Amino acid sequence: MIRVGLIDDDLEHQKMICEFINTYKNETNTNFEIVQYTDGLNFIEEYRGNLDIVFLDIEMPHMDGMTAARKLRKLDSGIAIVFVTNMAQYAIHGYEVDAIDFIVKPISYYVFKDKLEKAMRSLELNKDKTIIVHDNDSVMKIKVSQILYIEKNKNYLVFHTKQGEFQARGTMIDIENKLQGEGFSKCINGCLVNLKYVSKMCKDSVWIEDVCLPISRQRKKEFKDDFMKYLGGDF
Repeated sequence: MIRVGLIDDDLEHQKMICEFINTYKNETNTNFEIVQYTDGLNFIEEYRGNLDIVFLDIEMPHMDGMTAARKLRKLDSGIAIVFVTNMAQYAIHGYEVDAIDFIVKPISYYVFKDKLEKAMRSLELNKDKTIIVHDNDSVMKIKVSQILYIEKNKNYLVFHTKQGEFQARGTMIDIENKLQGEGFSKCINGCLVNLKYVSKMCKDSVWIEDVCLPISRQRKKEFKDDFMKYLGGDF
């Protein structure tokens, strides 16, 4: 099942895209679930990390598509974004949010099919385990492979990722359970490290790329064992 979001204030255009998706479904026997919004603001406010591909109109009321895409990328690092626009020059900024491509209106079925298949290929190439984390008023979907380390801060977990920092309510025990078998180990009780990004390990510290973190005396042996198992491909 591929979950597609259509965000466009033109209802006739949305209807046409739905027909294109149904045509493609019948041609290829691919299952789709479609979610529709008429403006970027409602889409972002209600997004729960539950889509694979989004076709995002650039010119919309309340929140334009480019602004919505920037906010979306902070919530979901893996979603495939395809811009839809009347004016191609706007879509050039798609690189800022790692967009797959753009479509200029009016759209033919064969152009749409090409962009849809390109987005689907991107999903397959970038297939990766994700976790969904919750804050008071937001939900974020984070790729496991993009997490550098996670640290506890009172009632929150701070996710340090390749895309930046994200904070969500949670416990270290819960996140350890979610990431079990994914190559993570604790250097101290309140810090969980992605062993993939360890660049150097010393007596009392470990470098995650260019960030130095402490290793507690109690955790030292287990962390070193986990790291050696990771290097040996045992994770």
